[in-house]
Amino acid sequence: MGGGRAYWDKALTKIFLDLCIAEKIKRNYNKKGLTNIGWQNLYRNFREQTGKNFDSKQLQNKFSTMKRQYKLWKSLKNMSGGGWDNNSGTIRCDDDWWEDRIEENRDAGQFRGKPLEHEDELTTLFGCMDTEEGTMLCVGGIGERTPSGGSDDNLTPMSNDNVGLSSAGRVAQRAGKEQVVDSPPPKKSKNMEYYVGCISESMLERSRNESSVLRGEQDEMKELLRLVEEDGVAQGSELYFIATDLFRSAARRAAFRCIYPAENRKAWLRWTWDNARKK
Repeated sequence: MGGGRAYWDKALTKIFLDLCIAEKIKRNYNKKGLTNIGWQNLYRNFREQTGKNFDSKQLQNKFSTMKRQYKLWKSLKNMSGGGWDNNSGTIRCDDDWWEDRIEENRDAGQFRGKPLEHEDELTTLFGCMDTEEGTMLCVGGIGERTPSGGSDDNLTPMSNDNVGLSSAGRVAQRAGKEQVVDSPPPKKSKNMEYYVGCISESMLERSRNESSVLRGEQDEMKELLRLVEEDGVAQGSELYFIATDLFRSAARRAAFRCIYPAENRKAWLRWTWDNARKK
């Protein structure tokens, strides 16, 4: 349906998110989103897993829309001042608070009494934290933000130390003179060892996250293979081995969970395998 309108339901959105997260885990991702390689993999895998012929613009628009929704939801959650219901996953604030937020941004109304769908997946994909040192730590990996300009001084935030600078000193600064009247002593910049330590800690955190994701995938594989056996597929059979191969894909695992009853799941395994072999 390239060029037409793309219809997204929960299951299709979940597959799309899983594929995006898979590219992030493979490091085909930076602070702007998926890399060119990541997008190429996504286009191919999404078409293969869903049979939907959405074009690149439609998939990119979906990515951008989800990113905007996540950022808005996170902003509202932070502004709520603790008005959060863990049970329902909703922001609980009074009507006046909501009216003010909707007046600021009418899109905020979509979260009034409603949770953010696919919160865990969106947090994994878009949830990042900017540190004071300019690095970007993300769930599942380190971003690519680096100190600007190549100088440690660029990382030093503005302080009140310059408040006491005399007018003569400020004029001298503007004139670019070598000696500045009343200028404060220069601050020590952080050395390279400090930044290497930050990067090392970030990479260690990424390794922990990737290990956790791998364990989760292994547990999910075991669960789905048990379901395949319950559907009447014997261990050691051709269809069982097909399932073990197909379930290496997060998107295929997500699709398999959405199919009922057992006969349809077994038909899907055969259909997906046959179509994959044709490509």
